[in-house]
Amino acid sequence: MSTPGGPLAGIRVLDAAGMIAAPSACAMLADLGADVIKLEPPQGDLLRGLVTVADGPDPWWELDNRGKRGIVVDLKTQEGRDVTHRIAASCDVVVTNLTMERQSQFQLTDHDLRQNHPELIHVTLTGYGNTGPDQDRLGFDYTAFFSRGGVINTMGEPGHTPPAARPGQGDHTTSLAILSSILLALRERDLTGEGQAVSVALMHAAIWTMSSDLSVGLATGEAPGPIMRIETPSPLVGRFRCADDRWIMLTMPAEGYWESFCVVLNRPEWLEDPRFASPETRAEHGPELMILCDEIFAEADASVWAGRLDSAGMVWGLIQNLDEVISDPQSEALGAFKEIPNAEYPLRTVAPPFDLQGSEVSIKGPAPRPGEHSVEILLEVGLSEQKISDLFEKKVVS
Repeated sequence: MSTPGGPLAGIRVLDAAGMIAAPSACAMLADLGADVIKLEPPQGDLLRGLVTVADGPDPWWELDNRGKRGIVVDLKTQEGRDVTHRIAASCDVVVTNLTMERQSQFQLTDHDLRQNHPELIHVTLTGYGNTGPDQDRLGFDYTAFFSRGGVINTMGEPGHTPPAARPGQGDHTTSLAILSSILLALRERDLTGEGQAVSVALMHAAIWTMSSDLSVGLATGEAPGPIMRIETPSPLVGRFRCADDRWIMLTMPAEGYWESFCVVLNRPEWLEDPRFASPETRAEHGPELMILCDEIFAEADASVWAGRLDSAGMVWGLIQNLDEVISDPQSEALGAFKEIPNAEYPLRTVAPPFDLQGSEVSIKGPAPRPGEHSVEILLEVGLSEQKISDLFEKKVVS
């Protein structure tokens, strides 16, 4: 039987981070049952209200902060830092993306928080890591992940303008590394009784996503770069535009697909053509073969090719737009989109990309309003009603 509330029920997390990557990892911790406290500065998290729907929800805020409780604390005051220390002392995990300089300024470093609480797991997200020449450089996923990590450069075609990154894609990829590191640190604590300091960097997460290409560069001294679409060594791994301007992607690296591919395209003569008889000769004549395939795919709509490719057992996919992803019946089967319960506006959001069939994983509720749970959190950590009233009066907490 699953643990009521989720596998992380009983774990308490302080989310002292802003924007997307670290908070989205904390949102998944909440989905897994952890009690996550979102700490915001008086001016609010930068993500709050960044993307809004007219007379509707704040979708980015809800996505990355669902299921949390919220408190507003002014860390520029000593009393605010004392309050935060008190909350952290009640937690199993503290997650922040403050620079090391600001962590020191606000007394939120690993040393500050673990000195009297060695069981605490302290997680820092940075753009470039906690050591090295760029350890203090600020970065978003556009810069540290997509640009510095080599992702954008390999996505386009040589000589063309680099493609634009998509908002939050590098952040949400990195959030999985943050989540994994926290779960591993919790397991290590189960074994040793000790917490630890954890560091995750956007650039390192990008390097991991590019590791197939980078492993070649490490082995040969020359990493693969971007290539023109028609320069692919085989049309079995290529993308083609159909008569209705829809694109399809083929991914069949195994040689055994070549004969079926020729039959699907109604070109059985290619099997005997010396230009295309082997993978080596097809690679030599790659652009010529791609142009021939372009002409053939342009003769029919994507739906026609879908039927032909499926009948032949080909591995392919329609290049969908995001509206199609939302309405895709396979997205529904995956449980990719879930309703946020008790939200102010009816709202579906994106579920974590895993299915633990023996665990209760669910979106527990909406993201908090500014300081929505300040009083109850302070009462939980032992502050008196008079002390809480004083903190509100001084605007240390709001």
